[in-house]
Amino acid sequence: MPRQAGTGLRITRRSDRAGVFTIEGRVAGQRIRKRAASDNFRLAQEEAAALEAELLRSEWHGPRRGVKSFAQAVELYLETKERSASTRARLGQLVRAAGPDLRLKDIDQAWINKLAKRLLRPDAAPDTKRRGIIVPVRAVMTLAAKQRWCDRPEFDGPDETPQSRCLFLLPHEALELVAACGPALSVLTRFIIGTGARMSEALEVEWEDVDLAAGKVIFWRTKTRRRRVAALPPATVAMLASLPAKDGRVIRRPDGEPYADRERQGGGQTKTAWRAAKRRAGTNPELTQHDLRHTWASWFYAIHKDPERLRVEGGWSSLDQVGVYLHLLPEGYEDAIRAFWGLPATKEGFGHQTATKPRRSRVKA
Repeated sequence: MPRQAGTGLRITRRSDRAGVFTIEGRVAGQRIRKRAASDNFRLAQEEAAALEAELLRSEWHGPRRGVKSFAQAVELYLETKERSASTRARLGQLVRAAGPDLRLKDIDQAWINKLAKRLLRPDAAPDTKRRGIIVPVRAVMTLAAKQRWCDRPEFDGPDETPQSRCLFLLPHEALELVAACGPALSVLTRFIIGTGARMSEALEVEWEDVDLAAGKVIFWRTKTRRRRVAALPPATVAMLASLPAKDGRVIRRPDGEPYADRERQGGGQTKTAWRAAKRRAGTNPELTQHDLRHTWASWFYAIHKDPERLRVEGGWSSLDQVGVYLHLLPEGYEDAIRAFWGLPATKEGFGHQTATKPRRSRVKA
């Protein structure tokens, strides 16, 4: 026989699952059915009574702040605006790690630290924790706070921590790294150093977006959601011209196939090859493939000395974002950069954003 808890919820126990209690019933128009947290009947009674009281209170006064789950807040975040595949994948990982019932009010600095220990390697860089956990959780909770679902998050984030060192390669270090890469990783590495592409931009660029004659490449899916046209230095043009395939994705895996989305989101198969190449070249182990973009930016400014042009070519939204690159590279490396990019030693630089080949429609008839 079911035993009552209050007036709306009851506690039942299935005969085939000894000791397991279920709380079920209807309160304030909501149908409830959940397993009790405890196999002790008295504790299950207390849980049911507390749940019923909370549901009735919410019916009269509205829900308390923080009682909605993190999973519900993530669902709201994804529905409010179109999010990238990588953002969806990262939030999905966090929801799975948090569980479906974690309430917003229970997310604090201690929970963030505990989650980081669970998901990240012990030697993970602080920036990995910020970008992989703090930034997405904070974004979700900030939107939830605007809906009065919770208070604004107060745990530490990127703006409360010292700025991490911006890593980059000197020209001779870049040559050593490229030499240590396999053929497929070499193409990817040289492409990023030549264009300043982010990893997702590099892996998604297609041949119809490349104009070798004009020395231009168009990136359509960018972080700022705006089309970016980047100039190709002569050495990058020559490298691309030497590739056998001229259809579909430009950057391909060692087996000649394009990288899948799951590989794009986290680096995928390139991570192992990247670590091995750094080890062979004696490169700083902390250097990431995104640091190749920092390398391009510091080199680009060394050649052109034009912050605004760097901002436009690199796809940044403000000059403040490129300030770090203006004094990153020591003087005296201009000739080595020109040699790496295949530039004549006597000329200013390469390509402006002039007209490019029109983009062909990707819609099949």
